[in-house]
Amino acid sequence: MLNVLLEAERAGAKVLAALLNDYPRDTAAWRQLTAVQRDEAKNCVILMDLIKRVQGTPSAATGDFLGKVLAVEGRVARLQFLNQGQQWVAGKINESLPHLEQGFVRDALIAMQESHLLNIEACDALVETLER
Repeated sequence: MLNVLLEAERAGAKVLAALLNDYPRDTAAWRQLTAVQRDEAKNCVILMDLIKRVQGTPSAATGDFLGKVLAVEGRVARLQFLNQGQQWVAGKINESLPHLEQGFVRDALIAMQESHLLNIEACDALVETLER
């Protein structure tokens, strides 16, 4: 499950790096997406650490979400699709929580889920400004 999340986070980080090219550098939208991209990259590091701490081997794969988002045309549509991916990750984490004992993996996943929910709100707000 941690590797599935890692592959999804890696795809999200790469998607956001690509989406940044759709926005003028140093604008409010670019800065917001940069912050979301940093969260995705940070989550990759956290997941790799968690996997190693439970004696696993981190996957080197990238989820197929990358290609799916990049196939979508238009900034608003891409952000909306990105948010579907963010919601998928938050949902996967939510599904796994009842099966995890209290501890460092559970705590890290709860924090990761919260960051995804905040990033969904941020991207929704950005969509609203782009639709005006």
